[in-house]
Amino acid sequence: MPKRLSAVLAAVLCVVTAAAALVVTRPAPAGAATGGFDFTKAQVAVSGLRSPWGMAFLPDRSALVTERTTAQIWRVYPGYTPALVTTIRNVYTAGDGGLLGIALSPTFTQDQLVYVYFTGASDNRVVRFRWGYPDAQQVVLSGIPRGLTGNGGRIAFGPDGMLYVSTGDAGNRANAQNPGVLGGKILRVRPDGSVPVDNPFAGSPVYSYGHRNVQGLAWDADDRLYATEFGEDAWDELNAIVPGGNYGWPVCQGVCGDTRVRDPLVTWHPAEASPSGLAYANGTLFAAALRGTRLWAVPVAGGAVGTPVAELQGRYGRLRTVALGPDGWLWVTTSNYDSGGTPVLGDDRIIRIPPVGSSWPPASPSPSTSAGPSLSPSPSASPSPSPSGGPGPCPSPSLSPSPSPSPSPSPSPTPSPSASSSPSPSPSPSPSPSPSPSPSPSPSASPCPSPSPSPSPSSSPSPSPSPTPSPSPSPSAGTRSCEATIRFILSWTAASRGELTVRNTGTLPISAWIVTFTVPNGLNYVQLGNGGYTPRGGTVTVTNQSWNGTLPPGAAVTIDFAIGWPGGAVEVPVATCTAA
Repeated sequence: MPKRLSAVLAAVLCVVTAAAALVVTRPAPAGAATGGFDFTKAQVAVSGLRSPWGMAFLPDRSALVTERTTAQIWRVYPGYTPALVTTIRNVYTAGDGGLLGIALSPTFTQDQLVYVYFTGASDNRVVRFRWGYPDAQQVVLSGIPRGLTGNGGRIAFGPDGMLYVSTGDAGNRANAQNPGVLGGKILRVRPDGSVPVDNPFAGSPVYSYGHRNVQGLAWDADDRLYATEFGEDAWDELNAIVPGGNYGWPVCQGVCGDTRVRDPLVTWHPAEASPSGLAYANGTLFAAALRGTRLWAVPVAGGAVGTPVAELQGRYGRLRTVALGPDGWLWVTTSNYDSGGTPVLGDDRIIRIPPVGSSWPPASPSPSTSAGPSLSPSPSASPSPSPSGGPGPCPSPSLSPSPSPSPSPSPSPTPSPSASSSPSPSPSPSPSPSPSPSPSPSPSASPCPSPSPSPSPSSSPSPSPSPTPSPSPSPSAGTRSCEATIRFILSWTAASRGELTVRNTGTLPISAWIVTFTVPNGLNYVQLGNGGYTPRGGTVTVTNQSWNGTLPPGAAVTIDFAIGWPGGAVEVPVATCTAA
């Protein structure tokens, strides 16, 4: 009798717990200020993509976006034509696999490392490569099971500097509970792929297990980790992740009431969710829903959740990824070219939602792949060097025909192209407003620098445009000169490299320079972009390329180059620099 009574009480408790979870997911009325964002002013920022999946932001506030089915990485900025960075080799796109997550090293401005998760011929894996050298891949983590479904794929660096990797069970339920298999897990590794000593299972990258298919990772303001998970046919989940936690699959879906597994914070029916990407901002978790064609906003505080709110419901189709951009806006990607989607003109797209209280841009054409200049700027829109000195083409929002992330407060319905008429900051350091694009090499040549402030607006702007342009300063009013230094990073023979740094030592900007040096003893060769392959003892000649832009006085640009190093000491060459 006591056993029967115990079973009855357990069943009642399970029903009550499940009912409570269902109440939590009952959507509240949508509002204009959900989670601190104004969803009534959502705008299409980028269009013409094909199954975008992962997103990571460069220091200049542009985004790198992976396309699952093409294995391509695109660099995008609102109002600019997306620019192809590279195509990742050996990607297999069957089922829901392909090129999936992307993340930048936490020290990207120094090491310029890009991480991607993709489906290969025999497994899912995470590799990294240095910006500008996508074919020189280093495997960070391999052996993750692959399948037609359940490939997981989200990667993100946590507040602790560790790399977190979400995986799926690859269609094999048993994987999720098997501690020796990387599928159906959330994994945690160091940036080089080694296992941290404080992982919950000694010597294992497994951080949590019992997952069916996790595709969203996010941390709140208190560094708590959350994850979205696809259920099978009953419940999708939003979970709070703890080290060593078992999340129940395939024993149960949704709320189980079993002390051996961790119950979800929120559950949804797959028809209203099928959640993928996850982001945190303003005390709110945002989950992008594919089948549900909406963005779920879930208030969270102290690890407890409030009532979810559905936004963008049915407006843009399937939603795959959501991220908080460095501009303070929410960025959301559609996934209408994937199975189950119905693409429309312009798909796939990136939608941006402004923070509440931001100035709404004056009327202007909506950005698209055909509107505005190419993401690669004209020579007049030249960037400052990045903190690491890496060169790169950086888009200038001041050239965009579309609303900029920091809109001008001017009430005029037509934005003025004059740099002196708008006090809004711009990532571009160039004062030139010319929107005319010019051919430039692929942006894969280098990462973009951190945004530099625009020239300050004129303190006494003219109320009307002057018919006579202001005279330019005389070129003879200063000097043009430069210096060049070279250093070698000798880590191991297959990954060593050189760095050439050119600094403007004059008082005028320089847009043309020539550097020469001799390949030193200790190296077999130097292979440098436009310098070509040069053996030991040969003279390397390097000229400035358009993507390096114009160097202001005191600024520098650093260029990576390949070297042949057999090991041993290397002489430091003397480089000469001539400015024009």
